[in-house]
Amino acid sequence: MIGSGGGAKKLMLLVGEIKEFAAARSGQLVIVKHMPGFRLHLEETAWGRLQRRFESELALWRSDDRFHLMAIATIEANPAGIVVVNEIAIMTVTEQWLPIENAHEERLLIRLTRMRGKTVKGLRFNLAGSQPIANVVLPEAKPRPVGLYIVPPNADKQFEASLRQMIEMRPDMAAWIWRVAEGEIPAMPWEQNEYR
Repeated sequence: MIGSGGGAKKLMLLVGEIKEFAAARSGQLVIVKHMPGFRLHLEETAWGRLQRRFESELALWRSDDRFHLMAIATIEANPAGIVVVNEIAIMTVTEQWLPIENAHEERLLIRLTRMRGKTVKGLRFNLAGSQPIANVVLPEAKPRPVGLYIVPPNADKQFEASLRQMIEMRPDMAAWIWRVAEGEIPAMPWEQNEYR
């Protein structure tokens, strides 16, 4: 139970795949797969916040029927017995249930699925989209593990500086970089003699 100004609220945690959003008289209905007949109400202001905060995830999900949209939400029944969303976060995943941030990352993951080695997918916990992350790490690569980084086409000098600093802080790890503005995915680490 989470305390608020009017006393304690009884909240439940929901984790599931969103099937669709449907217009309601006020706000949206969140329809969760495998929960037929169970409708979650998302107030208009919360729907607006969701669209702003998760604009990329929603656009990516809508772009391809193969993608899934996962949600984690706290929910509660209001005095009228309607189940409402208290807070919600969403994440787009591939048909193999791998989290992705954009189409470039999906292309990289498709390439990596052909590889037989272990991969670790990086996630952006509370880090702005303007900050670099290791999109994927190949922990078993030889002679040393490799961090795979994607530089988006709209990256600025600050992004490049942050990426350079991140790579320099991990001398134990080789770096492979795909600068999307420069063209197609470069040769993968196992396809080249030297890491980039």
